[in-house]
Amino acid sequence: MRTLEDESLIAVDLAILKPHQRRGFAGLDQYRRPVEVRGVEEVAAIIADSFRAFAIFDIASVLRSPAITPFVTQALYSIPIELRRAACDQDRSKAESARNEMAHMISAALLQRFHFEQLKHAGSSCHSNWQQAFEEQFGRRRDKANER
Repeated sequence: MRTLEDESLIAVDLAILKPHQRRGFAGLDQYRRPVEVRGVEEVAAIIADSFRAFAIFDIASVLRSPAITPFVTQALYSIPIELRRAACDQDRSKAESARNEMAHMISAALLQRFHFEQLKHAGSSCHSNWQQAFEEQFGRRRDKANER
């Protein structure tokens, strides 16, 4: 199950975005003028990828991190543009506060829809056959859920 500590990981994902990604997501150009929002799908993929160490349960199915990218995209679009722009503010404390609030909103949306369980083998670098490790750990549970 994801915790408040994991929420801070989403805030870190938002903090380490490249400046052009952060501004594009906030609808700002390099001179901080309002422009069309762009790159939301790219940011969603980055955030979803941070969940690769988890099996993600959606009712009766077990998902991997790329499968939640559309839901994360939807959550990102639901964040008010003012908050996204505040995350690009030159005042570091204001930007950090905005990122934390956005992370809380994203985490709340994800936890409302999905259940997260830490994988025993937390990534392809930890196991030579990640697919096999995933099936060994979660294949049986998925089969039981599908029988119902």
